[in-house]
Amino acid sequence: MEEKQFSIEDFVQYSDSKKFIIYTDGSCIPNPGPGGWAYEIRDQDENKIIDSSGADKNTTNNRMELTAVIKAFEDDVIPINSNVVIKSDSQLIINTMTKNWKKKENIELWDQLSNIIIKKNLKCDWEWVKAHAGIEGNENVDKKANAQARMTHLSSNGDVNMVDVSDKKKTIRIAKATSKVIMSEEAFHMVQNNNSKKGNVTATARIAGIQAAKKTHELIPLCHQINLTKVEIDFELDVSLNSISIFSEVKCNSSTGVEMEALTAVSVASLTIYDMLKSVDKKILINEIHLISKSGGKSGDFKF
Repeated sequence: MEEKQFSIEDFVQYSDSKKFIIYTDGSCIPNPGPGGWAYEIRDQDENKIIDSSGADKNTTNNRMELTAVIKAFEDDVIPINSNVVIKSDSQLIINTMTKNWKKKENIELWDQLSNIIIKKNLKCDWEWVKAHAGIEGNENVDKKANAQARMTHLSSNGDVNMVDVSDKKKTIRIAKATSKVIMSEEAFHMVQNNNSKKGNVTATARIAGIQAAKKTHELIPLCHQINLTKVEIDFELDVSLNSISIFSEVKCNSSTGVEMEALTAVSVASLTIYDMLKSVDKKILINEIHLISKSGGKSGDFKF
């Protein structure tokens, strides 16, 4: 189908039916983190009419998804008394609007969305579309939202840039992460019996994890230097799997979170275990590295 581009004035004249198809999407890299939103407005025959996108430095996926819909409704191309079909891959938005899912967070954005619908007297149909299913409108807004999210780490001339967090409120922030190290029975017994030739494996790994958390900003280029108030590393040995699970908890009072510090801690602790035991087992596996939870900050709590 041939794509048509119109000005706002031409569009209002063209679309006498005042019926529109709107694709929306939001993205965060990571979540929470730098975010982007995008929308695409089409006429009822699915010709592309107008699109827009934007970004937010410190946000969440859900906020960006909601912002995309709000920005689309606020666009002057949508006149009052319009019929709109919103197509989104966000189950949160679609199910909240069609199945009365409870609005647990971002209440001010939900209120803003309701207000613009009432103000413009919009008749809305909400349709969920599967992400990355080859649907043109959905693919377009996904690419634009992701591009905007990535761009928040760039300066005006396209160079990599540390996100400015000076306007963010300082709060108590806690992050927990984990990893798992799986090894041979021989290597596991060395840890269990504390008879590794290099010394106490878990004690050394604990020190390494703590040091790594404190030096995360030196390892990950765009991480901020944070004054940590707590770094705790624990281990759980599983005889049935010959594995060691590593758990970190990192705490600070800061304007940015400590997820990367928690993840770096368990990663380096895992590598230290490998280094301590590689002479007897070079097939040691390090896996299941992930964030367990975080609390504090604008985005609120997260649990894996």
